[in-house]
Amino acid sequence: MGALLTDFNLIKPGALHRANGGYLILDAVKVLQQPFAWESLKRALRAQQLRIESPGQMYNLISTVSLEPEPIPLRVKVALIGDAVLYYLLSAHDPEFAELFKVAADFAEQMDRTPASQQQYARLIAQLVRDHNLPAFDRSAVARVIEHSARLVGDAHKLTTQISTVSDLLREASYWANNGNGNGASEQKKTVTAADVQKAIDARIFRADRLRERVQESMVRETILIDTAGETVGQINGLSVIQLGSFAFGRPSRITARIRMGSGDVVDIERKVDLSGPLHAKGVLILTGFLGERYGTEQPLSLSASLVFEQSYGGVDGDSASSAELYALLSAIAQVPIK
Repeated sequence: MGALLTDFNLIKPGALHRANGGYLILDAVKVLQQPFAWESLKRALRAQQLRIESPGQMYNLISTVSLEPEPIPLRVKVALIGDAVLYYLLSAHDPEFAELFKVAADFAEQMDRTPASQQQYARLIAQLVRDHNLPAFDRSAVARVIEHSARLVGDAHKLTTQISTVSDLLREASYWANNGNGNGASEQKKTVTAADVQKAIDARIFRADRLRERVQESMVRETILIDTAGETVGQINGLSVIQLGSFAFGRPSRITARIRMGSGDVVDIERKVDLSGPLHAKGVLILTGFLGERYGTEQPLSLSASLVFEQSYGGVDGDSASSAELYALLSAIAQVPIK
């Protein structure tokens, strides 16, 4: 018969052992992905001691008894790093989380764009260039990176603080600076210019804009109908934003309003067919209230209206198109065309 053998030399310290007496910074997602790691971490912090236990023994999966070293006193400060959604989920679903991790620091993903912050951003870019051993970026390249940083957050008065995204752009711009001739041969340029940064940005868009090209092709071939000239009653063009990972683009959509005899209701066709989100439905209801307050205070409205995003099959949400929908409704009511 065989026998199981063990040796104390096989016992190895983990992250908590190595950080005992100091600080331990952990990625919250990776901790949660490891089996038994989250519960073991909480148990060690509650007891303030480290125990080396086999998962099989803890959960009675095996009956074999292995070595069980004496517990070690634990004096460590643990910092978990993760996004805000994960923090709120743990706070809502794990009562022990708020007891063990009492101090929360919320880091903004963007910062104000001021002359002083742009100088700091330029110094950050220079530091990243040195850390990654990249060619120097001239003034125009730094300015283009800062401009693109503002575009990433969608606000001309803000800058992104997602350093990994900026680092990726710097590395890609350095590649185009050294391989910009298109034949794959490295030129080892001494500086990176704004043109190299723009090539990196254009290459990113080129790799991700297959759907945008399909949409543009459909408009050129008039599969998707968009009127850009003339004037029409009860019709206006809106802009919907399609987000594909880190790439977003605008898709024009025709918004049409129709008026008929009725009792003052505005029918959201997207909502009727379950293609409308709650924010868009709320915007249409606000429009209904506005029309009733403006035109139905003295006598009931004797009309009903319908609103639709034509040739939209993937769902609509958000209330940013409420003003465009209002213009289409007023145009249909007054029979005044919109240019």
